[in-house]
Amino acid sequence: MGAGGAVLILVVGVILLAVVAVGVLLLVAAGAVRLSGNNPKPLAWSGVGVLAVPVLFVAGLIVFAQFTGDPDTIELDLREPVELSSLPEDGENFPGMRDYDSEHVDLVLPDGSRFEAEVDGVLVWSDDGYVTRVTFDRRARKQGETEVISRAWKEQLGPSGAVEIDSGYSNHGRVSGEVFVG
Repeated sequence: MGAGGAVLILVVGVILLAVVAVGVLLLVAAGAVRLSGNNPKPLAWSGVGVLAVPVLFVAGLIVFAQFTGDPDTIELDLREPVELSSLPEDGENFPGMRDYDSEHVDLVLPDGSRFEAEVDGVLVWSDDGYVTRVTFDRRARKQGETEVISRAWKEQLGPSGAVEIDSGYSNHGRVSGEVFVG
């Protein structure tokens, strides 16, 4: 996370704490009004309403994180060692592997060239906490597409990766790619 993200989290946290403080003050004031014998309901409901704002905000963030937990694009720079812990969480962690239903992969290959492709999924493999290999695949959607995708991936990956065709998969086949790190 960059410095801008940390500042944003800090600012949002301060705002939420201020809203909670206002809500608590309204509830305390409602208690004081009740002790004086007057009607505390307007202040009490205001305090509860104000306290509901941060609760709903946090609940909304949790729901949003669940729906967007699997990134649309996996971006990795494989020229340097990549720690598995630096990758986004996906809810499907297995020992030594993370499985993403990502639609794109954007890799800087170990030789410095770039590989970008539309995919149906990405597996990131690790050993001792570091990424060792990235595999991805794409199901062909029409006749002859496996050969086109295979040629394009082989050209882009060069000696940094390998490409295989599974012509018996589904109606039109599937292309799988693999990049080893280090």
